[in-house]
Amino acid sequence: MLEIGPPKYNQGDYVRIDFGSGHCKAMINKVKRNRRHDKDIREGRVHQYYAKRNPNGWFYQVAKHYGTGTGDVPDLRNAHWSRNLKLDISECEIRKLIPADKDFKLKHLSQGMTADTEVLVISN
Repeated sequence: MLEIGPPKYNQGDYVRIDFGSGHCKAMINKVKRNRRHDKDIREGRVHQYYAKRNPNGWFYQVAKHYGTGTGDVPDLRNAHWSRNLKLDISECEIRKLIPADKDFKLKHLSQGMTADTEVLVISN
């Protein structure tokens, strides 16, 4: 039986993701669980493919940020946000956390935040 651990990333984090045929950066707008996945973990019925790809069963709603370059510091000259601010991805699609302070997030990344995420960033 697999253990359900805490999420690696939190709402309001700016991360690099592998999605589809490439990579981009993204703002996490919600951290959530899949109840069916949890039940399968408790009963030991998770297929090895899914257990390997998403061992803790956490899923994230993200807004993808395109055109930001390949470095950790985003190049915002040609950057644009996806229209969908609630795209669901699994934990395995997130490659790494990109350090960003509150001021940077509010100044440059607020377009990719839902109202709840913006309130959370302001309060931290």
